[in-house]
Amino acid sequence: MAKCVRRDESLISRAITLFPGDTVLAALQVMQRYALAVLPVVDEERGELVGEVTEAELCRVASRLPLIPIAEVLTAKALGGQEVTTGVAEGWQVALEGEHAWLH
Repeated sequence: MAKCVRRDESLISRAITLFPGDTVLAALQVMQRYALAVLPVVDEERGELVGEVTEAELCRVASRLPLIPIAEVLTAKALGGQEVTTGVAEGWQVALEGEHAWLH
């Protein structure tokens, strides 16, 4: 859902995106505000696409970990599993995904 504005014969895209450091809660607020189910995540400095997140993925995480950064959700997706359970181990939040576990 990008808006384009014509200015001096050039098009300027105003895409709605997320940064890896944005929280799950903030991402869900953006999705709700603009009625979006999927948003791209871009590197804040280079503007390169690093992944995408869906509303369904974020809703599953938000009930337990609403303030984790989107980068953690992308890390979980890269490991190839769905979030199964979360727990606390020695001060670290652990999300278990099949055979993989990630810490944050």
